[in-house]
Amino acid sequence: MWLLKRKPSASPSAPRLEIILYHFVSDQRNDFTLSGHSVTPPVFRRQLEYLSGRYTPVRLSEIPGLVQAAERPARPYAAVCFDDGYRCILSEAYPLLEEMRIPATMFVNPPVLGNRDLLWRDKIRYLIQKDLAGEFVAFLRSRKGAYDFGLLEKLGFYKWSKNPKALRNMAIQKDVAEFFAQKGFDPAAIASANDLFLAEDQVRPMEFLDFGNHTWSHPLMTLLTAAEQRAEIARCHDFLVGRGIRPTALALPFSPFNRDTRKVCRELGYDCLLTVYEESNFLPAGKADRPLVLHRWMAPKDAEKLASIV
Repeated sequence: MWLLKRKPSASPSAPRLEIILYHFVSDQRNDFTLSGHSVTPPVFRRQLEYLSGRYTPVRLSEIPGLVQAAERPARPYAAVCFDDGYRCILSEAYPLLEEMRIPATMFVNPPVLGNRDLLWRDKIRYLIQKDLAGEFVAFLRSRKGAYDFGLLEKLGFYKWSKNPKALRNMAIQKDVAEFFAQKGFDPAAIASANDLFLAEDQVRPMEFLDFGNHTWSHPLMTLLTAAEQRAEIARCHDFLVGRGIRPTALALPFSPFNRDTRKVCRELGYDCLLTVYEESNFLPAGKADRPLVLHRWMAPKDAEKLASIV
């Protein structure tokens, strides 16, 4: 199993690209925005104002052209991303993107669209908010040998539950679903009550919002076989193509990837492979190896802190 983390070369002459990642843009306080990566609409507006005042906003689909551009740009580039397909991005964030004419990309996991389910990470967040993490860990301990609990105390439950060394494979997706069923929790009803995800028909080409591949079920890619990775990426790709969208980038769940991940993306013709290793990107000159590995910053919760990051 290979784990790749390609650090961009910080050449002072290379064009710089900063990519900012959001999940929720919402004033609502619920079991998901409280524990997820959330900013309020006023903070989002101020962060967009900061970016547009100091950077040239670009679409991810423009990056191949930027790499091949002969001249160094007057200002560095910035791109905006949203992961997981939350409905608040259309209702709260998109009007601001439209008003300020700033393009962005949303990366989706199709099974939860239309509030048919919760992402397995949202189920983890829900258990934390309901003070059920300890009970769920006890449930997992009954799966003898399936998990490594050695890092639990050091990492805490939330980080432990997405750590590759702790999980060993993606059985946790089925186990958290089984635990929900035992507790009588209906994921679709919870998602609907919180109006959490986009409807399928809202995934369509838009003037200031592109859509990209976030895999089918949001797994840790390095815990999958090559065939399983291909299925995860290709299934989401086919869904987007069926919606009239040509995806050009894969946003990796969590960040870890390997040669199998890159191979599938290369075969699909993807330009970019996006991590959440929080670093600046320095675009290589000329023809670059595809897909280009790019890193994203998690958007801070306050407007001023963004200036200290980028």
